[in-house]
Amino acid sequence: MSLTYLLVPGSWLGGWCWRYVAADLRGASNTVIPATLTGLGERAHLLSPEIDLNCHISDIVGMFEHRDLHDVILVGHSYV
Repeated sequence: MSLTYLLVPGSWLGGWCWRYVAADLRGASNTVIPATLTGLGERAHLLSPEIDLNCHISDIVGMFEHRDLHDVILVGHSYV
């Protein structure tokens, strides 16, 4: 059975931090979406005082809506 994972990095990281985990999950025939939140990682150029937890929640909700995701395993770490 193939599963879908949405991997959310911690503060100051991007989706790239999941590269080894993503490779293992994909190797088991799963769908893996490593996210990068607004203003972090490779999207750091978007950082502004308006970027906060609510913005990052909107990022994740937007991924679910835009990609029409259902039955997803949401994984996150170290958001300070």
